[in-house]
Amino acid sequence: MKNWYSALIVMVLMCCLVTPLFASGAAEDDVVTIKYNNFSAGETNAAVLQEMIALFEAENPNIKIENEAMGYGDNYWTQLVTRIAGNDAPDCFELNMENFLAHATRGSLKPLDSLFSETGLDKNVYSEGLLDAVSFDGSLQAIPLMFSTVVLVYNMDLFDQAGVAYPTEDWTWADSLEAGMKISELGDDIWGMFNPIQFWEFYKVSQQNGGGLMTPDGKTLTINSKENVATLQYMLDRVYKYKVMPDKEAQADRPESDLFVEGKLGMWLNGVWAFNDLKTRADFPWGVEVEPGNIAKATHFFGNVGCVSQSTNHPEEAFMFLNFLASNPKAVDLRLEAQWELPTVSDPEIMKRYIEDTPPTNKIAVVNSLNYAVKPPALEQFAELTNIVNTKIEMARDGLLSAQDALDQAQKEAEAQITL
Repeated sequence: MKNWYSALIVMVLMCCLVTPLFASGAAEDDVVTIKYNNFSAGETNAAVLQEMIALFEAENPNIKIENEAMGYGDNYWTQLVTRIAGNDAPDCFELNMENFLAHATRGSLKPLDSLFSETGLDKNVYSEGLLDAVSFDGSLQAIPLMFSTVVLVYNMDLFDQAGVAYPTEDWTWADSLEAGMKISELGDDIWGMFNPIQFWEFYKVSQQNGGGLMTPDGKTLTINSKENVATLQYMLDRVYKYKVMPDKEAQADRPESDLFVEGKLGMWLNGVWAFNDLKTRADFPWGVEVEPGNIAKATHFFGNVGCVSQSTNHPEEAFMFLNFLASNPKAVDLRLEAQWELPTVSDPEIMKRYIEDTPPTNKIAVVNSLNYAVKPPALEQFAELTNIVNTKIEMARDGLLSAQDALDQAQKEAEAQITL
């Protein structure tokens, strides 16, 4: 009896020692590893990204992130395409907007709409316009991670001198043109406005006028549509008809930033990346507002997005991680502290720290501009299209072609060279 009792005690003790080992092994088996391929952190923000990953893993101990970071110039795009083609795609990866659209057309991205309900995450943390910018073929295909946008930057002193009220979010082309004409009357070499006449401005401004470079189904090029011709003519008229914007001779190779800082420019369409320079050099009050539209609003969205691979075995975990990088308050704080572009959340409370860092006045306009974000054409031959259209637009800018002829020629060349 005594021997039996002793044996029982030994067995109990052994179970106590062995059970934690099995429990530990089971926990390890439950951990999901997510491979994340990315480029934007680089050396500058590598530690910031690693801190974000550590925070995510602390909140989600069943998920481990394998950080596959590369430099932008290290053949990132080529290697990613090769991995996807070889069935070795990472679970999730970072793309810029141009490459996002190319991948969307190839079908290598997993649609994300259902994952919001499956994970309980709220897509309303991002603005409707921003979600539209990262959608393709009727479904959400990416999480917007970070952004830069273009806004209307204005010299408040020149507005005061011209007796013109400051811009508001509901301003139209007509409002900005009227203000620009009054500011231009203040003196020689004082200009009402400036934004370049080139492809990147044209494809955005055309959407403010109901135009675009392709039909919504992506099957037909519409470069020389009547809406687009009217858009390019409007851009040219500001220089040659209304003279609110300098031509090449009047600008005399002076950067637009210098014109603005020297108090010679009333309104300037530029990106938020210009703010730090202007805070240092501009000695007058300046503010920002959402860019004026015509029949619609349209704002440039330059940013990087996070995509879930179509072939991943762990879509929910990858999706949760991308949302954490984009919208978790701790990750947002880290991004703002590092000045690693801007977070994509639309909640003013979350973005309060950024908004209250002035100048400029009315910095909330940067967040509001995301409601009108537009994307470039979803086209694998995007670079070729850019070159064709830009060449003809610049010829119109320089007085060598009319707006109609420039876009007619661009349409003809694009139809011959671009495969839809």
